[in-house]
Amino acid sequence: MKFIEDGKKAKRDKNRGINTILLIVAVILILTGIICLLIDPIRSWRRQQITSDALEVIESGITEGSKLTMEEDTVITYVVPRDGNEVAGESYDYYGEDEEDILALKRQVEDNEKNLPKKVVLSCAGILKIDKIDLELPVWTESSRIALRYGLGIYEDSVKPGEAGNSTILGHRNRHTNTMFYRLKEVKEGDGVVFISAEGHELLFTVDKVKIVNAKDLMDYIEGDITDSVQLTLVTCANGEQGYGEGARRLVICHMSQED
Repeated sequence: MKFIEDGKKAKRDKNRGINTILLIVAVILILTGIICLLIDPIRSWRRQQITSDALEVIESGITEGSKLTMEEDTVITYVVPRDGNEVAGESYDYYGEDEEDILALKRQVEDNEKNLPKKVVLSCAGILKIDKIDLELPVWTESSRIALRYGLGIYEDSVKPGEAGNSTILGHRNRHTNTMFYRLKEVKEGDGVVFISAEGHELLFTVDKVKIVNAKDLMDYIEGDITDSVQLTLVTCANGEQGYGEGARRLVICHMSQED
């Protein structure tokens, strides 16, 4: 009888050990899932804090500069981290029709970022304001992946806002905090858009057209030489809207209506 009881006890101990292991694995999986769900919201919150701080510095710089005689092409700089606040899906922000060219560009960008210092200096071209959607964001002089984490960026092959030609400003739509260009979908024809340059000049624009295009057609709308008039084009993601798939972009095309 003693052997039978010892066998039952050993079996119970074995089952208890297996159950304990399964419980530990289950807890680890649950915690891992929770952490994964929180990563993007935490990153979004961090990006938003840095963006808000940058906007405060820029507004202060423009205000102080307005008391002085600021030269043209004045820029205000702000230092941001190179790593740690990546935007989900930012690796897909490449344009063109040839997949090989897109992959080559992606590799080039990643290689360039590896050579950057841990703290990156961004230069601000101004501030974009759209009162209808309570938007006020810094606009950087570049549209690199790092710059677009902390505001909006001027597409390098377009012109500066206010110059003859098309000036394209790119931005993410941050779903977790409903910021950046998230509410750009609410902007309609006839709405007003304001760009305040680093020198303090206020440029008023009026929305002419809102449309969604496929990624392969985007280049036809964002280059600087597509028009001779003073045009401003705002661009953000539109995945899934109106039947468009991955890579679709929302365009808000404006003309300058007034300059101070």
